[in-house]
Amino acid sequence: MLKKDENKTREEVIMSELTKNGTENIATITENNEKPLSFGSIFTYGTGNFASQLSWTMVSTYLILFYTNAAGIAAGAVALIMLIVRVWDAIFDPILGGIMERTHTKWGRFRPYILFGAPFLVLFTILTFTAPNFGSTGKIIYAFITYLLLSICYSVVNVPYLSLPGVMSRNSNEINRLYAAQMLGMTIGMIALNMFTLPLVKYFGGGVEANGYQITAGIFALVSLPIFFLVFKTSREVVIVKKEHSLPPKEAMKLIVKNKPLIVTTVYTIVSMIGMFGRLGVAVFYYMFVVGRFELITLFMMMQVIVGTIVMPFTPAIIRKLGKKNTCIVSMILQTIAMLMIFFGDITNIPFLIISHIVYGLGYISGPCGSGMTVDSIDYGEWKYGGRPDGTAFAMQVLGTKIASAVGASLGIFIIGLFGFVAGQPVTPEIARGINISVNLVPAACFVLGLIPLMMYNLPESKVEEIRKELIARHEENAK
Repeated sequence: MLKKDENKTREEVIMSELTKNGTENIATITENNEKPLSFGSIFTYGTGNFASQLSWTMVSTYLILFYTNAAGIAAGAVALIMLIVRVWDAIFDPILGGIMERTHTKWGRFRPYILFGAPFLVLFTILTFTAPNFGSTGKIIYAFITYLLLSICYSVVNVPYLSLPGVMSRNSNEINRLYAAQMLGMTIGMIALNMFTLPLVKYFGGGVEANGYQITAGIFALVSLPIFFLVFKTSREVVIVKKEHSLPPKEAMKLIVKNKPLIVTTVYTIVSMIGMFGRLGVAVFYYMFVVGRFELITLFMMMQVIVGTIVMPFTPAIIRKLGKKNTCIVSMILQTIAMLMIFFGDITNIPFLIISHIVYGLGYISGPCGSGMTVDSIDYGEWKYGGRPDGTAFAMQVLGTKIASAVGASLGIFIIGLFGFVAGQPVTPEIARGINISVNLVPAACFVLGLIPLMMYNLPESKVEEIRKELIARHEENAK
């Protein structure tokens, strides 16, 4: 058992043990006297995703609208910006994951990035929602540079944030609770953004929409900063990778490619998130120009998230009953049904639209499952291959989420543009049909496609429990 010197931090005690036992052929060590996570630490961890949404929901839900309506950038240029930034992400995120895996500090491998990255995330959130008068070409260049830097900062903060549950505990139920708290923080953040963004933009804009977006984004970003600092302070890494067993990027990628459960989980995440975030990016067009009820936009944007927030606390119990894979399958089916209800439904029947959004919100029950399956797959890879490329694995997941957001939004605005949409011009029935396809039918197709990788996932909960018990036994035996 690790004996803690009163003058040493928890992490320093663990690292001293690693120095003593540096020759063992194991990838990680778990603190032997690891205590169950408190409600407070789980709750505080969850608030980190609330803070993330104060930046990312602004981007995924309102950035396209800001670019086209407030900054005056053409829809085609916006779609191109989104895709180019994602190409860069495809290069940057795995590199970042590899760097994190080889980071060893008194605070752990992941937490320092949250501490030092959060201020820059705040800064570039504000700059991204700024529309300087640079002319048509200048606006496009400015939008591209600021959005690119914002995306980098988001990775620097959120790749380690998403990675933390896998190193905060070896207990499956605790990991599920951490990810449930994370998703609860996400849904509450989305509710707050959708409830307050447009009213605040109108209030602070004073008739100048661009000013309203800049001030609103600034307020949200500044609120997020102390929350990230609190997550850094209260989270603890108890699963530590030995410095000598840190994997070079090439070896980490080899282990990931060999890890079938991890690959199919990543594919599922990308496909399903294209549907989810792609819809978020253009949904406001549907409510503004097809339903035509501006006063109900906030209600529609919030409805499914409110339902998701209500069901999220029940997710760990449902996962224990059905397993992560089956919970995801139920979610995909519910969300497909909801999208088809809205697509074929009567846009003047507001109660029917509300019910459809409630059904869609029930699909949020699978929220923690993708990240939980990633942790399970990482443990499986460590058990089978002896390496733990968790930083790279979660970098791929964040990359997948950002690819999904960009591809979904780019596809959505591309389809709308294909049907003739031009900002400030009347919306014809043909354009309205294109918006309906983009916002509802395309996501439904993505959710159906998301079932394919789920069917290929073959890592049941019982097997994961056996793997974790064996890993803990290995670590305890080698730590004697």
